[in-house]
Amino acid sequence: MKNIFGRNLIKRSDVFVIFLTLLLIFSSLLIFRHSSSQNAVAIITVDGKVEKKIDLTLQENCIITLKTDPIVTLEVKDHKIRFIDSKCPDGTCEKMGFLSNAGQTAACIPAKVIVTVEGLNESEIDAVVG
Repeated sequence: MKNIFGRNLIKRSDVFVIFLTLLLIFSSLLIFRHSSSQNAVAIITVDGKVEKKIDLTLQENCIITLKTDPIVTLEVKDHKIRFIDSKCPDGTCEKMGFLSNAGQTAACIPAKVIVTVEGLNESEIDAVVG
């Protein structure tokens, strides 16, 4: 390829290297995105203690009610988890929406409930809530 001055700016090997680099970047993003939600485990802590670990990839749709003060209700649906009801004054936790990818967190501060999604090995799961 030549520019208007007649000098070679980009060689065929440069184009090949650029293409391979872009291909590697996009394939890495796809693999990371797939793996981050593939082994998603919701960890529910109440007052700093782990209450439940739920494998979101295996868990069927269900409602989980935690006997906290105030009472908190969580929903597991389509491999995602969210707060659907909390008897706290502001309801901020309900506005967080569904969590499904590793690293996402939602909390109900008045009830001292934290839901964190992590990507864990299957051997680290305590139970599947039914």
